[in-house]
Amino acid sequence: MNKKKKRRLIVLASVFLLIAAFAASPLFPYVRSLAVMSVYSSRCAKGSIMQEESFSLEIPSGEGWYPFAMTYTADEDFSEYIGLPDTKLTILYNFPAFSLKDGCSRLYDETSPYYSSFYGAYLVQRADGEPFGFSKDIHDPDEKAVADIAEFDLFTLVLGDFGLTSDKRIFGYSLTDCQKNQFFVGYDGWTRISSDITVNGVNHEKRGFCTSYIQYGAPSFPVSSDFAPVKMKSIVYAKYIPEWNTAVFFYVMSPSDNICKICVRDILSKSTLSDRK
Repeated sequence: MNKKKKRRLIVLASVFLLIAAFAASPLFPYVRSLAVMSVYSSRCAKGSIMQEESFSLEIPSGEGWYPFAMTYTADEDFSEYIGLPDTKLTILYNFPAFSLKDGCSRLYDETSPYYSSFYGAYLVQRADGEPFGFSKDIHDPDEKAVADIAEFDLFTLVLGDFGLTSDKRIFGYSLTDCQKNQFFVGYDGWTRISSDITVNGVNHEKRGFCTSYIQYGAPSFPVSSDFAPVKMKSIVYAKYIPEWNTAVFFYVMSPSDNICKICVRDILSKSTLSDRK
């Protein structure tokens, strides 16, 4: 073997070893998550209610959270879940930041105030033109509808993919406060709904691969018991916007009441909602 070929083999071997070392490091799941979710979220946004109705909704990130909010369309699954054919659901969401030491989101960290926390917005549109989750005069949101969306999201899209079976689901919802005619994200007429939720936490022992590990990383924090119940606080801002035939529910849920209030003040309230026509 001549020296030139030998040097080339050494370079290739070195590159291979560096790639292998990176793939085995705690940093790799975070980089993979950023790469995959940025592309997947953009694809979902193209089929969202926002795109079809020509309006824009931008939700920022903040300290303690993943760098950007993502978009997911769950039309078919949600229609089946609530028994209303052709109902559309677009979800904008964000979750706790990654621990680069542990190689996964603090979503799994039972010692963190961000444990099992999410924030974002639900956009819902019924095929028959009726306002989803609101009375006929569109000013009174139905707290049960708000709970139904959260329950669908947590069990069907998050905990179910992690491996929680239907017979072990726990979901309790209790309204604690309701304030009407609130000003929020540049619009009057929002209803602020505060509630207590008891639901299965997300932490669990990893027993195989699931697709959600691509975005959150695989759990690596100590586990008290798989999907142990956790008491959560929730704040929702709800409004039906007739020109888009869309019910909008900004939300945050966390075990920490303080995290919820900070999220509303520093993140959700700084969202932009506007017509693109």
